[in-house]
Amino acid sequence: MAGQRSLTVHFPGAAADESVDPTCISELLHQTDTLIWLDVEAPDAEDLEFLRQEFGFHSLALEDVERRHQRPKVDVYRGYYFVVIYALSKLPTGAYEMAELALFWGHNYLVTVHVTPLPEIGEGLERWRRDRGWEHRGIGFLVYRLIDSVVDAYFPSLDQIAEQLEDLEEDVFREIECLDKLFALRKRLLAIRRVLGPTRDVVNLLTRDDAAIVDDELRPYFSDVYDHTVRIMEGFDIYRELLAATLDTHLSITSYRLNRTMKTMTAITTMLMVAALIAGIYGMN
Repeated sequence: MAGQRSLTVHFPGAAADESVDPTCISELLHQTDTLIWLDVEAPDAEDLEFLRQEFGFHSLALEDVERRHQRPKVDVYRGYYFVVIYALSKLPTGAYEMAELALFWGHNYLVTVHVTPLPEIGEGLERWRRDRGWEHRGIGFLVYRLIDSVVDAYFPSLDQIAEQLEDLEEDVFREIECLDKLFALRKRLLAIRRVLGPTRDVVNLLTRDDAAIVDDELRPYFSDVYDHTVRIMEGFDIYRELLAATLDTHLSITSYRLNRTMKTMTAITTMLMVAALIAGIYGMN
């Protein structure tokens, strides 16, 4: 069963149209003034074959989509770019999980592929359907708005981590056992940091003058996104250092409590040994 497909087309001088037959995409691609956004959620083999036939995407790029778990990157193909980034998807429990998002970015089209629903996609689609002011900016501006939304979604997670770290610091000094929570938070920080670094490099590539990936008009927009990634990375690095300090404090307090317990036990043992020795001496008499 094919995944969920959402096709939105902006024709010159007209509002967004969602009733276009997907099999007509290959014809629309030749209309350079027409802007196309195809979103595919939970793709299967049928969807990937559809993308190959209608857009002519390279088998290696489609293989990356199928296998998933790719590093954030930009691959340059003839006539389009293949971009992989990670969004932070909020779960019903309030926790966050990383969701892989693949983008095929052509001259007049954008194809987004992801497994789980992403709010950034839904919001971007609604905004694109309503706003006719994007037409003259081209598909690159749409890519900017989407990547910017994905990157900015990291800020709430950063705030959540700050609150958790503050609570854990209080638990440590109140001598409440929280080692499992500390290690779980460290694992989460490392996982996010592992994709944030390459994501920053991806956005940085889009801002470089020698890359020629985006127009000069759009480069300042992507530079702004790059600044956001740097701020987020700095925030995560600060919290990682604070977490390491909190963990060291927890271990020091635990060691102090253990030493104090050992001293008490040693004193009790010594007293018992003395009592046993005295009893033994008088018993011999």
